Order: sequence, then structure tokens, then C-alpha cells
Amino acid sequence: MSEAPQDRKPRKFSLRNISLRKLNHKYDFLMSHDETGRPMLNFRLNLLNLILVILGLALLLVVVTCYIIAFTPLREYIPGYTDTQLNREVYELTLRTDSLSREMEKKDIYFQNLKRIVEGYDFAADSAQVSYNIYEPLPLGATDTIRLHKSRQDSILRAEYEAQNQFDLYGEGLVPARPALTVKNFFVPLMGKVTNGFNPDASHYGVDIISDGNQIINATFEGTVVFSSWSMDNGYCLGIQHPDGYFSTYKHNATLLKREGDYVKAGEAIAILGESGDSEQTEHLHFELWHNGIPVNPAEYMTLYPLNQN
Repeated sequence: MSEAPQDRKPRKFSLRNISLRKLNHKYDFLMSHDETGRPMLNFRLNLLNLILVILGLALLLVVVTCYIIAFTPLREYIPGYTDTQLNREVYELTLRTDSLSREMEKKDIYFQNLKRIVEGYDFAADSAQVSYNIYEPLPLGATDTIRLHKSRQDSILRAEYEAQNQFDLYGEGLVPARPALTVKNFFVPLMGKVTNGFNPDASHYGVDIISDGNQIINATFEGTVVFSSWSMDNGYCLGIQHPDGYFSTYKHNATLLKREGDYVKAGEAIAILGESGDSEQTEHLHFELWHNGIPVNPAEYMTLYPLNQN
């Protein structure tokens, strides 16, 4: 007695069970609306076409991935790939560094040979048949132990110079006398009263002038501004180099009107009166005048009025 159809066991799926007839067997794919039941998409497709579509999509994905890796900047994010331009720049920088290193070595050898010349090495003792390259170190056979001997005149000169400079330049009783006037017609930087005069013994190498607020400070003589900056002690400070070795400084300003390198004329506005950098917080100008590196009393070069004078 044969078994009933419902008692038969389903056969397992296997590629051997797939025949050409089954691959060509077509299936209908229908997509319809849930409420109205109206078909929206309907197409027929067999198993062979489905396999070909899947293989085509996989091949297309492989081609697109290879194109991105080979021809787009995204390949730099893949481990093992670097930018060719970056490799070229690294190579050029390596060559430049090597060239600079060689040039520095040549400079060091040049200065070493120059030092030997200054120290008095006797090159006449070398063989006349040998020509030395200044960018190569001298051979060991051409160098001797150099011993310098001081002459009597040199020892006397050194002793005189050390005796003249063993004390502070601006110590008590050592301030040089005021040099002869070589520049005239100095302009008063600020019209006001002098509260603190020139006193080199107390390390006060200028004068303090007070006046009404927001007053303009003028250049005492023509020259070039060599520094225009701010510091904790002097506040906004400005220095001018004048002809014939004169130099003037203007400290504790509220603001500066000139910059380094500017050329100013006598009486030209250079700053505004203020109290920057002043521990006493009083508006005043600290004005200094120097000649050949020596501080001089500004009152001897221009008309200044002390505080107690009406």
C-alpha cells in the first residue's frame, strides 16, 4: 500500500536538484496597494535571471570599489596607501636638510681655520706643494700647539683699562663732566613744573615734569625713533636718537604716537602725558637726555621751571 501524499517528507535543497528546466521556470512578482488592492508593480523573473542580476551587482560593486581606491583621494584612508605628493615633499625636505648640514659643516671648518689664522698659526712652515681647502680641516701634521705670549705693552694696556673700569660708571663722584654743547635749540618736551630734578647719585638720570592732563609730549630735537614699547617699570616708553650723539627718552606716557623707525622733527608730537608704569600713579613725564652714552642734566640744555617757582 502506497503512502499518502501528505505523509511524504520534503526533500532537502541541493544544487543537484536544480535542473535547467527549473532555472527557466518563471515566477510572477506582484506588488499591490494594501487597501485598494490595485497592482503597483508586476514583473516576471526566473531563477536564472535572478542569479545573473546578483552577479552583475556584485561585479559593479567590485569595479566601483577599485575605482575609488585607484583614482580618488579616499585611498589615503586605507592602511598601506599614502599620498605620492607627500612622499615627494618628504624626499625634497630630506635633500634640503642634507645640503644644509653639509653647509654648516663647511662653515664650522672655515671658522676653525680662521681662528687658527687669528691665533697666529705660522702657515709658512707648511709645505708649499700642498694646497689646503678652507672647507676642509687642516691635516694633523700641519697643526702645532699654539702658545700666545703677552708683550709688555699689552700687559700695561690691560692694567690701565681694568683700573679705569673697576668701579661703577655712575658711582658717587664718577659722573663725567658735561660735554661741550654740539647741538643747540633743544625743544622743551612738556610745558610744566619739575618735581624731581637730575640726580645721578640717586640713580635718577632725568627730570620728572608734571602738567595738566591729556597734554601732548613733543620731541626735544629731530631724530629717529629707535624704540617704542611698553614695560612694567616705565610704562609706555619712547626713545629717539638725535644727531651728534644725543639720545632722549620719554617714560610713563598714556599712549605713543610714533613707532620704531619713524623720523621726527623738533617739537613734533610723539606721545600723550600719562601715568603708565608709575608706582605713585601720578601723571608726569620722566625725561632723560644722554650724550655719547653719558646722562646729562636736561635743565642745562633747555628752560625748565621747578615746582616751587611761580
